[in-house]
Amino acid sequence: MRMSAAKLVGVLAIGGVLLGSTACGPVDSITGGGKKKTACKNIETELKNVASSGGSAGGSEATAQTFSDAAAKIRTEGQNAGGDVETAATAFAGDLDDTAATLRKLSSGNLSGGTPNFTQMQQHGEDLGKACGYTGFHIG
Repeated sequence: MRMSAAKLVGVLAIGGVLLGSTACGPVDSITGGGKKKTACKNIETELKNVASSGGSAGGSEATAQTFSDAAAKIRTEGQNAGGDVETAATAFAGDLDDTAATLRKLSSGNLSGGTPNFTQMQQHGEDLGKACGYTGFHIG
């Protein structure tokens, strides 16, 4: 069975989201601030929700909206935390927005919409993990 380009982009992006799904691990001893801890926990929850959605339910437009909504929530939580969490969350949210834009182009039949930068998304996921105090974060 062949996978559509839109579904493939969604699946690849979910892989990027999964990179961050455990990013906010043991923050208690590192953060010291309740806002940062809460924001990281909320970001983790949002990433898990996106990952569990499967990325393709309802087609590429619905997946794009899921990614856009997640980006907005992650960006807001980053702003609530401030500092390095805000910087990393903003970058990762931008990656999700880029993926959503690509999915929207594909859903409208524009196959020249390019592909999201998954290497960059992976790096931003790692940065978010570090900012939230997860010291054992690794890929693979």
